Amino acid sequence: MSFSFRSRAKSARTLLVCALALAPSAGCSGTTDYGLIGGEKVDASQVDRDPLALLPRGVLVLGSIDAAAMFQSKWGPEASQIVTNLLPLGPESNFVPTRDVTRVVSGIYAMQGADFCAVVQGNFDIPAIQRAVDARAIIIDGAPLVKTRYAGNDLYTSNNFGFALVTAHTVLSGNETGMRRALDRLRFGKLERAVPAWMLDLADTKGATMAIAGDLGAPNAVDVTSAKVPFLGSVHQVRVVGNFLPPGMNFAGTLSYADAAGATSAAQTLQHAQQVATIASMFTSIGWGAAIPTLEIAVHDSDVAFTVKVDDNFVRVLLKHFGDAARAATTTTRTAPR
Repeated sequence: MSFSFRSRAKSARTLLVCALALAPSAGCSGTTDYGLIGGEKVDASQVDRDPLALLPRGVLVLGSIDAAAMFQSKWGPEASQIVTNLLPLGPESNFVPTRDVTRVVSGIYAMQGADFCAVVQGNFDIPAIQRAVDARAIIIDGAPLVKTRYAGNDLYTSNNFGFALVTAHTVLSGNETGMRRALDRLRFGKLERAVPAWMLDLADTKGATMAIAGDLGAPNAVDVTSAKVPFLGSVHQVRVVGNFLPPGMNFAGTLSYADAAGATSAAQTLQHAQQVATIASMFTSIGWGAAIPTLEIAVHDSDVAFTVKVDDNFVRVLLKHFGDAARAATTTTRTAPR
């Protein structure tokens, strides 16, 4: 796999765990004029064509997943669990992740604590979802969803986490603060991208099934997990892209530090076998459930570039923990101070 990184990649320290977990196709029924921009109904295609435009300004970690490609791989069931954690619908909503979801883009923020917003795209049976909500058939953490109205849209939440039906092909997921800021963009007619250009470039990397871009050099960057990853301690930016080509999955990335000394120190840490095992901790605490792959590392000034190829067994373990990370991300946003 060959990916190029033309600009410096500042990093996403512990927020990176949640972002990747971070991340639609059968026929469905639903309205086509559901979208609202500036308080007025519009052709839903204006909302559906660019999910990144819905993400609020100030993103610290951006995640993008080609869910359709992931589901078509041999790891579809594991990938399905990741989406289910973000959008906890079920058969009563005429919703099947592997059938109905094609793409997920997500962001982690520090607005009123640790905030999270994901844009899930695909095909959604809006009447069926609304019936399931009204029948109190959708339960999150043991509690039924509560419907509230905001910016001309219905928010369905339980314990500060839930979703909002924007169109028949675009649904927001996240905590209330994250979703409200996304809906504000529609309410005030700001349907344009507010994500930094370098993050957008990474999300559009040709041949990549997934991408993570994180900036912890921002003044409002905050830790949202308790993960301890030594070589990420002083990182400014992180870029990671991946695909599902043989031998299983392939990742390439760049960690950027304040100076060359920081990059050299991080590379030396990565070279130690025990620390190589924690490369997966950029995404989640992987443990030793599968053989840890070998990294190819190169230092260029203040950047540490790496590539890694992982086999089937490691991918299965990794995706399982991605699902756990998605649950941890949503749990964090549910309990964060508001």
